[in-house]
Amino acid sequence: MFWNLFQRMPKPFDEGYLPTTDGHRVYYYQYGNPVGIPVLSFHGGPGGSSRPKYAKLFDLKRYRFLQFDQRGCGLSEANDLLFRNETSYLLQDAIHLLAYLHINEPVVVHGASWGSTLALLFAEAYPKMVRRIVVSSVFLAREEDYMWVKRDSRRFYPDLWAQMYEILPEKKFFDAYEKQLFSDQEKDNLSALSYYGSYEHKLGQLNPQFTPKEELDEKVLNSARIYHHYDKNRFFINENQILRNIDKISHIPTLIAHDRMDFCCPLKQAWDLHKALPQAEFKIVPVYGHSNPKLLKEVRKMIKDADKK
Repeated sequence: MFWNLFQRMPKPFDEGYLPTTDGHRVYYYQYGNPVGIPVLSFHGGPGGSSRPKYAKLFDLKRYRFLQFDQRGCGLSEANDLLFRNETSYLLQDAIHLLAYLHINEPVVVHGASWGSTLALLFAEAYPKMVRRIVVSSVFLAREEDYMWVKRDSRRFYPDLWAQMYEILPEKKFFDAYEKQLFSDQEKDNLSALSYYGSYEHKLGQLNPQFTPKEELDEKVLNSARIYHHYDKNRFFINENQILRNIDKISHIPTLIAHDRMDFCCPLKQAWDLHKALPQAEFKIVPVYGHSNPKLLKEVRKMIKDADKK
């Protein structure tokens, strides 16, 4: 029953482009009640795109759910993919969206994974504009967090790293990966996407295998380029910025959920956020994966229970 619920995706009642800014045309979606409580949702990545399944977390008779494809992502368009494609500009786009849709009341901010990072940063930047925070699969973008994929996860997947080292020189692995990723040669792009470019998606699998790609998908390539751009620049935020500024949002009701065995964003990030926000409702979901259907079910229940209070 639950799985069927999340298979039936809602249709937006409104969608389109925001006015062009900095050479970027940002695409947005609205779901649910046009006069309902506004929810501002940030998608994952960096380099991901909007997902209507997250609208299903909220009672769409009660809520007005907003999503937008971040710069260069999904249906958004860019003259230059990486020009002014930084965290601060994504937050500005969120403000631009609210103003464009004439939303002046406080919003619920929502996000999963990289979306949780942006939701928390938005709340800290504009606390008076936020009535509730809902985050899952938390990513705090500290050095210990982003180095998990690039360094520490190899303790569990030495065989995959051995395969990647056969493709790229070990001493300058990430420089070589970047060269392939941004090469104008399709064979280099395919190599980059086939190996390290797909590695994060293998985390948590018991028997992962690399599958060499034979056809180049420009959207997948752009997604990987955006992710690398953010990762290389430490996600364009200061070290431990979210927790250092946590007092700015300590008064805002917050819901936090995380899978126990999340190998993409280890649980300690959600735990550290909860310790910094002890009044927040916190749920460890006893499953594995980065976005298990049971996690979505638990987040939906947490929101429903919070609405009753």
